[in-house]
Amino acid sequence: MKKQFLQVLLSSVLFVAVGNASAASVLWWDSTPEYGGQGADSLRQAMSDYLDTYDGGGVFDSTYVSSEVQGTLATQLASNTYDVIVFDATSGSNKFNADDLTAVQNHYASKSNVLLDGNLYVRSINFNASTIFPGINDSTGALTVNQVNQLAVRGGGIMIGTDHNCCQTDANQILDAIIPGAAFSGNTSPSTDGVFYGSDLLNDLEAIAASDILAHWSSIPSQGIAETGDFTDNNGDAITLYSQVDVANFVGGPKNSFISTSWAPGEGETDVDDDTPGGDDNGGTVPEPSSLALIGLGLLMFGMRRRKIS
Repeated sequence: MKKQFLQVLLSSVLFVAVGNASAASVLWWDSTPEYGGQGADSLRQAMSDYLDTYDGGGVFDSTYVSSEVQGTLATQLASNTYDVIVFDATSGSNKFNADDLTAVQNHYASKSNVLLDGNLYVRSINFNASTIFPGINDSTGALTVNQVNQLAVRGGGIMIGTDHNCCQTDANQILDAIIPGAAFSGNTSPSTDGVFYGSDLLNDLEAIAASDILAHWSSIPSQGIAETGDFTDNNGDAITLYSQVDVANFVGGPKNSFISTSWAPGEGETDVDDDTPGGDDNGGTVPEPSSLALIGLGLLMFGMRRRKIS
């Protein structure tokens, strides 16, 4: 009986290790206008390509599509499925029709993790040296990797990124379709008075210095506020949106959420001007599921060897 149990356990560990070796499929959907070349498609695609080639191309399989034509998203999702959809959505007009929104709801029905980012537009634009992707010390590229990976390892979901309140219409179309009543808002100007919570953003696949992200945000101070609070989603389930990073417009002022998620952040806080890679109060990088499986396999084999010797 013990031998059979060990065989089953060994098979399970191997299955997990092999299963997690496959790349997470990502659709990077760009509905952002080019804005006279400031937000050129090539700059938006650079973020998707960064994911696709990250770590030799084995972590993400990212497909980039640029379209401002209503109905094209529904067509894309009718014949393709993805683990994560990134909506690169910074427009002052509607870019999606009812069919598109229904297709998004269908994706969300089985992959209901959500990440909202009020800063995605400025991550890769023609504005200044700090807005050239992948950013200072590759920090904005690393942030993109960590964000998408957090969604992927939780079973998939949706990331919606935008800018300040001039241009949040298409982002809010998607957000309202999956979480009615939730919305991006505002126009922020970050100060050094802010914190990252936990390690999800700063210390996942990549270790990032919060100060590098703040320098990027501060170089073009016009971010949107990511929604937080309690809601009922399109599935009829209760959902809470938690802030992952809060920053005030001025020292001592009220803080706004720059990035929020449908899961609570972990323990610990890192000041936004902290220059420690991975965050001052964060632990070491959490191993990927495949790594954990291999560790478990090693322990199992060690236990079997000890049993044979005894």
